[in-house]
Amino acid sequence: MTPEQDNPAQSQTFGVLADRVDGEPPAILGLTTSELLLVSLTTGLVLLPLILLVSFAFGLGSVALSLTGFLFMCGMYIGSIIFRRLKRGRPQGHYQVMFAVLLQRLFGGRAFMLRSGYWSIGRARSGAALTLHKR
Repeated sequence: MTPEQDNPAQSQTFGVLADRVDGEPPAILGLTTSELLLVSLTTGLVLLPLILLVSFAFGLGSVALSLTGFLFMCGMYIGSIIFRRLKRGRPQGHYQVMFAVLLQRLFGGRAFMLRSGYWSIGRARSGAALTLHKR
């Protein structure tokens, strides 16, 4: 017997290996399953009222059914392009943090410090507050 036949576990080669061990692997169109769910829900919530409105306005009920599937797949493809551009060259989870910062700026909150400038690191005199030095 050859050495490869002695131990079959060593001779196995795997064609597909995960490139990120601690993160979700890409499933379809470069999106992970959670991103795919987010894109599909967003596409569905945007397209469903739009298609229903157009089909009732023009009396195209049967066309709306066939158009729904095509537009949904187009929306998924466009959403995957947007997500790939958001993720390119950035660390894992970057766009989630940027989305949380955007929500904080729109609705308020205290999860992230959004100030720019230098904070003083010296001790304040009694009764004096820490100051923010702007450039």
